Parts: sequence; C-alpha cells; structure tokens
Amino acid sequence: MLRLTLKGVRGHLGRFLLTLSAVTLGIAFVAGSFVLTDSLQSTFDDLIESMAEGVDVTVRSDRDANVTSDAAQPRLPLDLERSLAGVDGVTRAVPDLQGVAVLAGKDGTAVRAGGAPSIGYAYFPDDPAIELLDGRAPQGPNEVAVLTSTLDRARLAVGDTTTALIGSTPRTVTIVGEVSFDGPTAGATLTLLDRESATKAFSPDGLVPSFSVTAAPGVSPETLRDRLGAVLPAGAEAVTTKDAAEEMRKEIEDALGFVTTFLLVFAGISLFVGAFIIFNTFTMLVGQRTRELALLRAIGALRAQVLRMVLGEALVIGLIGAGLGLGLGVGLAGGLQGMLQSFGMEASGDLPVETRTVIISLVVGMLVTTISAAIPAARASRAAPVEGLRDDIVVTPKGVRVRGVIGLVKAAAGVAVLAVGLRDGTEWLLVGAGAILIVLGVLVAAPLATRPVVRLVAAPFVLLTGVVGRLARENSLRNPRRTAATATALTIGLTLMAGLSVIAESTKASVADIVANEVTADFVLESGGMVPIPPAVATEVERMTGVTAVAAISQVDLSMDGTDVWAASADPEDITSTVRVTMRSGSLRSLDDGRVLVNETLAEDNGWTLGSTVPTKVGVLDSRPLTIGGIFKDSQLVGEALVPQPLYEEAVPLPNRGSVAMLITAKDGADLAAMRADLAALVKPFLVVSVQTGEEFVDGEAAEVNQILTILYVLLALSIVIAVLGIINTLALSVLERTREIGLLRAVGLARGQLFRMITIESVATALFGAVLGAVLGLGLGIVLQRGLVEDGLEVLSIPWSQLSIVVAGAAVAGIVAAVLPAWRAVRLDVLRAVTTE
Repeated sequence: MLRLTLKGVRGHLGRFLLTLSAVTLGIAFVAGSFVLTDSLQSTFDDLIESMAEGVDVTVRSDRDANVTSDAAQPRLPLDLERSLAGVDGVTRAVPDLQGVAVLAGKDGTAVRAGGAPSIGYAYFPDDPAIELLDGRAPQGPNEVAVLTSTLDRARLAVGDTTTALIGSTPRTVTIVGEVSFDGPTAGATLTLLDRESATKAFSPDGLVPSFSVTAAPGVSPETLRDRLGAVLPAGAEAVTTKDAAEEMRKEIEDALGFVTTFLLVFAGISLFVGAFIIFNTFTMLVGQRTRELALLRAIGALRAQVLRMVLGEALVIGLIGAGLGLGLGVGLAGGLQGMLQSFGMEASGDLPVETRTVIISLVVGMLVTTISAAIPAARASRAAPVEGLRDDIVVTPKGVRVRGVIGLVKAAAGVAVLAVGLRDGTEWLLVGAGAILIVLGVLVAAPLATRPVVRLVAAPFVLLTGVVGRLARENSLRNPRRTAATATALTIGLTLMAGLSVIAESTKASVADIVANEVTADFVLESGGMVPIPPAVATEVERMTGVTAVAAISQVDLSMDGTDVWAASADPEDITSTVRVTMRSGSLRSLDDGRVLVNETLAEDNGWTLGSTVPTKVGVLDSRPLTIGGIFKDSQLVGEALVPQPLYEEAVPLPNRGSVAMLITAKDGADLAAMRADLAALVKPFLVVSVQTGEEFVDGEAAEVNQILTILYVLLALSIVIAVLGIINTLALSVLERTREIGLLRAVGLARGQLFRMITIESVATALFGAVLGAVLGLGLGIVLQRGLVEDGLEVLSIPWSQLSIVVAGAAVAGIVAAVLPAWRAVRLDVLRAVTTE
C-alpha cells in the first residue's frame, strides 16, 4: 500500500500541484512569522548586550510590578553618584542621562525613522559601547556628536550646523563628531551631548532614572550589587546587569509575542482557506478514481488500507508543501524585514531558522492536509466495490438541504450568542464565539444558497451570451457542494476585507464626528504621538496676539482602585474654551480643588458616584485617596479621566512633561490665515509639532487608518491568492472529469471561443457567489463589531459602499484570471479523443 500511495502521488502530481501551492503558501506565512520574530528578538538581544557592555550593576528605583510605563517609575537623585562611586570595588559610576533629542536633516525636517525613538545621551569618553570615529567630543550646549546611521539618514556630516530639539528646548547645534554604537540600534536616532548640557536638558530637576556601575577587576557583579545595596536610600535597588537585561528581554519577548500572534492569525486564515482547496481536490480525485479504488477493494484491499492510502497521499503532499513553505517562509521573512527597514526599523541581517520553526511548519502542513482529506478518504473507504464501479458519485439534493438546515441552526445560535454578548455592555468572549458560530453556520449552509445566488449573479451573462451562459450556469449548479466549497475559500477572505472596511470607515467617520461635535478650537497642534509637545510651546502660543485660549492636553499614567485608566490633564478654563465637555454631575471647576473627574462609563462600571473616594496612583506618586468631583459624558479627546494640573506636575518628572495635543481658540474676527502662518513660524524650531485645522486633523487620522488597512489588506491578499488557486484547481479537475461531455459539445457545434467563454462564466459565477456571501457576511459582522466598540469611541457607523463594490468587482476579475488556464486546456482538447474518453 505504501508503494501504491507514492505511485498515486506521482501519477496525479499535476492534479496535486495547485493543492501543493496552497499548502506551501500557508506554511510560508507560518514559518515567516516565526523567522521574523526570531530575527527581531535577536536584534534586540544584541542591542541589550551592547547597552550592557562594561556595566556590571544597575542602580534604579524599586520596580513597581503594577506599573508598565517607565515614565511612571520614580527617579533617583543625581547626587547619589558620589555615594556610589565611593563604594569599595567600584571603578566607574555614571548617571544615565538621556531624553528626547530630535535632529533636523539637511531638508530642515525632523530625522525620524518610523516609530523608532529619537534619543539623546550624555557622551562619556570611557563608554565602551560608543566609539568616536571622526571629529571630537561635544563641548557646550550647541555642540553634538551624532551616530553614523543618523547622519546618513539626515544627509549631514561633521562640521554641519542644523536645528535640534534637545529635551524641550530648540537650539542651533554644530555636529562636531561622528560616533558608532557597538550593536544594532533598531532604527533609533542617537545624538550625544557633553555631560553638563545633557544634565540641564534631561535632568533639570536633578533626578535620573538609573545609574550604571562598573566593578573593579576581581569583584563579581553579585558582590558589588550587595555592597551597593548597603548604601542605597529607601526606594532604590541594585540589580546585576544580567538580571536587568533578562527583564528587558522578557518585556521585549512579550511585546514581540503580539507580532507573532498577529502574523499567525493571517497564516491561520490562509491555511483555513487552503483546507477547502485540499478538501475539494481530494473529493474530486476520489470521485474520478472510483473505478481504481473499487478494483483495489475487489482484489482484497481492506477499507482501512484504502483509507490509509488516500490519507498517505495527503500526508506526502503536506510534507512536501511544508518543506517548500519553510524555504519560502525564510524569503518572506526577509521581505518583511526589508519592509520594516523601509519604515526605519533596522533588524539584524540574520534570518534564524530555529528547530521549533521547522517542527511546527512540518507538523502543521501534514495535519492540515490529512485532516482536510479525511472526509474524502472516509467516503472512498466506505464505498462498496460494486457501487464504486459507477461513473459518478451523485450528491442528492436531500444532502444539501440537510447541510443547509444544520448550517442555519448554527448561524441562528451564533446570532443568539452575539445578542447576549452585546446586551449589557460588550462581552467580547461571547461576541467572538457568536461571530465564529455565524461564520461556520454560513459556510455549512452555503450549498443551500448556491442555486438562488448563482442564478442571480449569472443572470447578466445568460442575457448577454444566451446558450453559453445557461450552460455555464447549469455547470456551476450541477454540484452545489463543490461550488460552495470552491467559493468558500474566497468568501472567508472577502468577509474579513468587508468587515475591516466597515470598521475603518466607521473609525474615520467617528473621528470626524468628534472634531465636529467636541472641538470648538480653531487650530490643533500635534506631534504624531512619538514626542510630547514641550510646555514651552503653550507658553509661546499664549503670548500670541488674537489667541483667547490654549488647552494643553497631557496624558498621565493613572490607576484607580487597581484599574488602569486612560487619563489626561488640562486647565479647566482652557478646556471649556476649546472642547465641549458635557458634565453629567459635578463641575469641571472641581479640578481646581484637587478632585478627579471620570467619564460616565468608568463610573458606572465601578459603581462610583459624585463624592466617591477612590485609591488612586498617579504617575510616580504612591497611591492616595482622590475624590471624584465630577462625572462627564464619554469623550475621546479628554479620555476616561481628568486630573488636576498641579497633581500632574507633581506626578510626572519634569523631562517627561509635555502635551499630546494643544487646542487653540482665536478671538472673534481674528485673521485665521495670518494666525496659522504665525503659529507655523512659532512651532517650526520645535521640529515635531505641526499646525492643523479640524479638517486636516481628521484627514491625518484617516490617512493613518488607511495605512493600517492597507497593511491588513496586503496580509489578507495571500488568502485571496490561495482562493484563486482553488478556483483554478476545481475548474481544471472539472474539465478533466467532463472531458467526454466537452468533446460532445464541441462535436455538436460549440466553438472554441464559446467553450472558453462558458468556462470563464463558470469561474466568474463561482467567484461572485463567494464574493456576495463574503460581502454580506463581512458587512453584518462589521456592523456588529462597530456597535460593540461604541463605548470605545467608534460611535458612528459608516458603510463603505464604494469599497464593497470594488471588492465584488475584484472577485469577478479574479474569476476571469482563474479561468484562463482551465479554459485554455479545455479548448485544446482533441474532439475525437475527448468523445471516446470513458
């Protein structure tokens, strides 16, 4: 039976080829996900190792396990350096002076690499991780040394003068040195200052996040750690660099775990789509090989042997596909790595293939193919030898109706679960379970919808081509299960595309609604979220002629009774003049009394009312009781809570202070065009700050949404490609099993062009069937998801009709493309040989 299995694969290799392609593409995504994540992990491991070079112990504040933001960790006094340097066994103890440093390139714009940070450091000549390649060390507040990659990106060189934002202060600087960093930088831009300038810029309050300490020869890091711990003040701790690096690695690993999961979701979608192709292929091949399998049974082959033979063929296909997919996955990871580098995320050049990646890829490939082929294999083994000698396996309408009823029951159960999940707030576990049940129900019931939907989408072709269109339509309806299974692969991809389109369009509409209904300001200043807007900007804007209010909205880490809260801080009078905040109870002015305001959703979820006292941790401060002085209607601009500005300034270290946005209101009758020009001139030295109107702010948010949507569409495109391969495979096998029928049609006068059109219409009808199901299903799920996200700010439902139309039209084009190869093979059939085919 093993020889028969291998012979079966070799004998039908051409028919298995597209199935093999589907497995290969799906596994490529799986392998590529792991290889890319391992590459990124390796990059950050090298970065951590380079940063720790020459450092044995790190002195820092005690870590609060409940605080995830470094900005919310307490800082240490700078004068602790003297105590550390005096400890026996210490040869070097330096403060970690670092902060924001943005450099202007040759074109005058900020040098930024995607989402990578722009960091400034103090230059220490004895730092083993930094090497001076050209020029000299910086001296004074207007001199800097810059990393080679940053200079290349900025198109600057030693001796050039440019603008820089150091900390919160813009200044003109001269580049006096070029330096290298011993390790990858992951796209970060690095600017170095002399120690005195770095202290003034990054530690104006005399506090630093940590100290780096080097042990004398012969003193172990553990020994030095214990000695340092004996002289540290309360609230500080000493940890070996090895332990600190391990903490950082764990944090990075957790963060990269999201990347892996994100990519594996799309890999799973592709494999799920590919499973339908495998199922379809084996179903058709078993049907075409009925006589062969029946003869095997007649000469003594047991049912279990026939089952093992068919599953063995699937296993071989899965193993070959997984092997090819593993190799292709490495190339895919390289492409994704290159894409990240184009956005400024510089990963290491290595593409590690771990044992885990190989094992998972091979196991998944073999499991997907064998599980997908299990039902066709079971059907083949159950057929009696006499029954198997029939020419065709007939699928009765009764079977289709039974499947339809089962599918509709599942879908109805999914709707019920969804309704429960959305009834009192949003229970995402129930919503997800309901959505999965609905999708599975629709897929099971799809054959029942084949006849009405295919007749609908094929109607225009019947009108245009007459008999050819009717033949194509009836061929599509001949086997509803096969048509539905073929179209289902496309349905899944288009369901996700349609659902994402609804969410994206609703997001853009919701942002526009927020600006229209909440913002009363004339201008919005923002910095893209990567660097806070320095407080000095607000001070300068307030001095401008014609400005009546400037609301500097700052974010702050806040935990209320153990719940992390998205909180902001701003002056209540300025908020009133720039933003519509509807108070349900209490007053905005209660902020002046040191009270906190919360939105109604947060209050309802926790049972808080006006006057409730809640244990609250703000920024670096210890937990303290705060009184709720007001409850406001949910607002996306001011977050879930508002804290008083004096509390914000107490809780946030001076170097970390800044605004995520500034809203500016002009006096009545002011020349807005002139004011905008003045604002642009004022913020130009700050490099990262831009001036926008409300409409431009909406357009900017929409552009970000479109960018994310494009990435998701590109990832989903693989499932669409696999779906097209499935249509090609089904049509090619269908042409093969209908060889005699096609020959008879040609013999009675069907021209080659008519035959080509007939098969093309079959393909387009199948693709449109999947597109219609996908668009309707995706539209429904997108609407449900939007309703579930109302409390998170997605308040406006917007249906992207034009995009949905493009998706359906694209499916028709995909059908035409998929028909080319099978139709070409059909028209090349020799008529006499086709007619005499059994």
